[in-house]
Amino acid sequence: MVHTHGWVRRKVKKSDKWVRRWIEVNKHVLYSYQSCPADMPSARVMNMLDLRKTRTIDVVDGEEGLFVIVPQSSDDAHPGYLMKAENRESALAWVAGLNAARDREIEKSGTDAARRPESSCCSLCFGSKKTPERDPLVQY
Repeated sequence: MVHTHGWVRRKVKKSDKWVRRWIEVNKHVLYSYQSCPADMPSARVMNMLDLRKTRTIDVVDGEEGLFVIVPQSSDDAHPGYLMKAENRESALAWVAGLNAARDREIEKSGTDAARRPESSCCSLCFGSKKTPERDPLVQY
């Protein structure tokens, strides 16, 4: 089983706080919302991340249910976004789903162009508040 949409907790930067977020993949972008768009059509995008511009998406060893999404950066020093799923099995399903979506989109767009680091990758990461056009959700 893999996940491409659902509830997770996201670690707040420079804090011990965790916030609940609905995340979903649409093509090559991971969107983050405060509420599920299917339940609340007016839900606003809180953050977005281009999955083609990630270095790694992996579970965190020794921590139950944690996984990390590390975007590319010009100095390869971005610490990543720490997420928490219900349990290890769910974290593994998230990692499998996100990696599958990333790999599928990289294959479509061509590896070299999609994997080239940009000097400001984080302008794509968790920035725009514009609500995207959404394709229907697909469970892989």
